[in-house]
Amino acid sequence: MITIFLHRLLQSFILPPLNSLIIILLGAYFFKVHRTRGWIILLIGCFSLYIQSTPYFAYKLNRWLSPEPMRIVSLNQAQAIVLLGGGVNTYAGEYNVNAVSNSDTFIRIRYAAFLAKKNPDLPIFVSGGAIDTNDSEASLMKKALQNEFEVENPIYLEPDSKTTSENAKYTSRILLQYGISKVVLVSSASHIKRAGALFERNGIKVIAAPTGFYSLGYYKLPILWFVPTANAMMVTSSVLHEIFGYIYDVGL
Repeated sequence: MITIFLHRLLQSFILPPLNSLIIILLGAYFFKVHRTRGWIILLIGCFSLYIQSTPYFAYKLNRWLSPEPMRIVSLNQAQAIVLLGGGVNTYAGEYNVNAVSNSDTFIRIRYAAFLAKKNPDLPIFVSGGAIDTNDSEASLMKKALQNEFEVENPIYLEPDSKTTSENAKYTSRILLQYGISKVVLVSSASHIKRAGALFERNGIKVIAAPTGFYSLGYYKLPILWFVPTANAMMVTSSVLHEIFGYIYDVGL
C-alpha cells in the first residue's frame, strides 16, 4: 500500500495541474532574483497549464497514442478475450454495495461484452486486484458482464494484480496454463499500447481492442476546442500518465 501511495504522489508532480503549478511557483521564486527570467518561467507555466486543459490538445495527444479501432473479424484469430480493469468507485451506496467498477472500467466492460456476443465461444479473462476495496476489480467486472450484459462466455478471474505490469504478468501466466498464446486485449485507447507491450513481453500475442476514444464531436464550434475544460485536463493527465508509464515499464 505504501508503494502505491508513493506512486500516486509522484504522479501528482509530473501530471497536470501540479506540473504547471510547480513551474509557476519556480517563476515566482526567480522573479525576486531575476525579473526577466522569472517572467519567462511564469509564462511557460501558465501556457502549459492552459494548453494541457484545452480539448484540442487532449484530443491530439490521445489520438497520437491510441491505435485504430479493432476490426471485428480479428476475433476469429484470437483464443480468448482479456479485459483489464481501470479502477473502482468505492462510493456506491445507491447500489447498496461497497464498490462498483468506475466509469473508465465500465466502458471497457461494455466493449468486452459487445465482443463476447460476437463470439460466444471465446473465454474471457478479467484482470484486476483489490486496492481501495475488499472486492477485486476482476470480480466486479465479472459480475457486470454476467448480471448487466448477460454475457454467457466462460469467465476466468485474475484477482491479484495491482498495476498494469502485474496485469500482464499474472494473466499471461494463467493464459499459458490454458494453452492460450494469442488474445484480444480490451482496455482504454490510451492504455492499450503499454498494456499490449507488457503482455507481448510475457509471451502473449496481442490483438489490440481499444475503446474509450476521446472525441471533439461534441464541440460544434472549433473555437471551443481551445477553451479550457476540466475534462480535457483529465484526459491530458491520463494520456501523459500512459506515456510516462510506457517509458518506465517498456522503455523508449
